[in-house]
This record gives sequence, structure tokens and C-alpha cells, in this order.
Amino acid sequence: MNKAEKIVAKALEMFNERGIEYVSLRELATELGIRVGNITYYFPTKDDLVNRLAQDLSRLNEQIILQEPASLFSFLERFQKIFENHVQYRCLLLSFVHLMHQNKVLSEAYKETEKKRYLSIVTNLSSLQERGYLILEADRNFLVSVFSLTVRFWISEASLSFAHRSAAEQIRQYVTLLAKLLMPYATEKGQAEIRQFLVSLGH
Repeated sequence: MNKAEKIVAKALEMFNERGIEYVSLRELATELGIRVGNITYYFPTKDDLVNRLAQDLSRLNEQIILQEPASLFSFLERFQKIFENHVQYRCLLLSFVHLMHQNKVLSEAYKETEKKRYLSIVTNLSSLQERGYLILEADRNFLVSVFSLTVRFWISEASLSFAHRSAAEQIRQYVTLLAKLLMPYATEKGQAEIRQFLVSLGH
């Protein structure tokens, strides 16, 4: 890794352990054994460093959401992968509300992320209906809202309600919730794939 990448990696580690709000650039520099100026050369402010982490997470998630799911199973599997990315960058989600109020650059970038996620879920649900996996009728907007809400805040809720569980167990809890949410809207073919997905989770 080059110096900037080492700074980003150590920042992510410390932010995940202690929270973004509770780690200063000076403390980060001490952990890295460098001067603060070596950090600010690459990232003039702490917000710039946080923005870089958010960009990295966004790139990881876009690699997943830009691929159209071939089946209901693969649609649900995508959320499992996205949640795994969230765990890796959990500091961003746990400080989400604070960051949206304090970091204007990140707040503006998130508006685009939100649009892309909304469009992706709408498009995917429509595609799955066309392929005979789902019958959505008038509940499509309801499902999109619940999926969006879960993706945005699952890790905060998990840190409160399921802190005693491992990250893998927490992910399993919330992707199971999404899978079961779709069950009443699934055709026979869709229900078979949901059951297959639940089995793959160990249910």
C-alpha cells in the first residue's frame, strides 16, 4: 500500500473500533507513527478522509447493484453481499445521521446514492415480476420503502438489539427479514427460491 492507502486503512480500523466522532487526526497520526501534516497532505480535513471511505464503500456496492439479478435467489443474495460491505465500513452507517448533518459533500453524494439504490430496487422488483417470481400489485412502493429503510439503518438497529451476535449472525437476521417480507408476494416459483435462499443461510 502507498502512504494514502495506509492512512485510509488505519482510519477505517480506528473509526470502526471507536466511532468516527471520537478519533482525531492527531490520534490517527500517532497510531501510524507519522506527523499530522503527513495526513493532511493527502486529506486536508477529517471530512475529506471520511469522504474517501464513503467513496470506497459506494464503489463496492455499485459493483453489486449494477448487475441485474438473474433470479429471486440472486436478488436476495445481493443484499447479503451489501450487508457484508456495510460491516466492513460500519463506522459510516453507525454515524450516518451525524455525517449527513455535518458533512455537506457527503450529504450531497448520498442523495445520488439514494437515487441509484431506489431505482435499482424498483427495476429489480419489476424484472422479477416479469420473470414470474413475484406478484406485487399495488404494494411495490411499500416494498421499496421497507427495503430502503432496512439497507440504510439495519446495522444501527443490530448494534443495539443484537450486539451479542456475530456480524455474520446479524447479517443473517436482516436478510432473512427481507426474504420473509417477499414471501406473501412470491409465486410458487418465487417461494421455492426464497426457501432455497433461507436454507443457504442455515434455516
